[in-house]
Amino acid sequence: MAIHDQNYVRYEGHLREKGAWWVIARTTMRTFLSFLRTKLVLLGLWISGPLVAAVLVLVEYAARGQIGQFTEVEAPGGGTIVFFLQMQAFSLAILFLAQGCGVISEDLRFRTFQLYFSKPLSRTDYAVGKLLGLFMLGSLVTIFPTILVGGLRMAFYVQSEFFKTVAEQVGIGLGMSLLITVVMTAVVAGLSSLTSRTGYVILSWIGVLMVPLILSGIVAIATSGADWSHLWSITGCFYVICQNLLTEETFDGPLWAAWVVLGTIAALGVASMVGRINKLEGVA
Repeated sequence: MAIHDQNYVRYEGHLREKGAWWVIARTTMRTFLSFLRTKLVLLGLWISGPLVAAVLVLVEYAARGQIGQFTEVEAPGGGTIVFFLQMQAFSLAILFLAQGCGVISEDLRFRTFQLYFSKPLSRTDYAVGKLLGLFMLGSLVTIFPTILVGGLRMAFYVQSEFFKTVAEQVGIGLGMSLLITVVMTAVVAGLSSLTSRTGYVILSWIGVLMVPLILSGIVAIATSGADWSHLWSITGCFYVICQNLLTEETFDGPLWAAWVVLGTIAALGVASMVGRINKLEGVA
């Protein structure tokens, strides 16, 4: 039985048939939440995001009630949901910036992956567990708030003729929250697998977010605000898709390109992570 660095011994028995990935995901999530920094960032993002959104929902409903006393009101628009989803995207970016960029890099730096692989698990279990742990962290500022705020909005219209419309908007919002969480999780995991220095990962994540936004702004100025200028960035593509699904505004360009950009970026992130894990040294 081979002895590797730090005296960790590779497990050579039967691999656990199922459940090992969940152990990795749970451990990763618990590690993230053990830091005071994570708790403080989550608190700040919840105060500035879901709490504000809930207040806006209350104000929207109260205002529509007052207007309804004098004239017939139309079905609630999806513009507020688009704004909420954009806030979620930036909240997720900030959360991963504060905690999440070390999901793989810290294992590489401290060689703790050898501790993982001394257990009855496979590389696939490790990869899936790490991705799921990071996804669970991100869902605290995306999917979970969408369920709460969306449920509140639906509750106000449950006895209204607009309930079906509101429910459809909330359903789309939940799907979009899932989409942006998956994409950003894949990107951060891919960047984290490229180096053992978490600081470099943080700088790379800032670059991935900010450089395309700057280029998008330059293109928008040069093209007098053409819609396709949004396709340069992750958040821009996300905004284009949300606008198309939740509002009546049309996109002046190939809408499929936004889906392709997000899908390609996510695929590259996962491929980078899988490739790095397959090249780990010191494990069987």
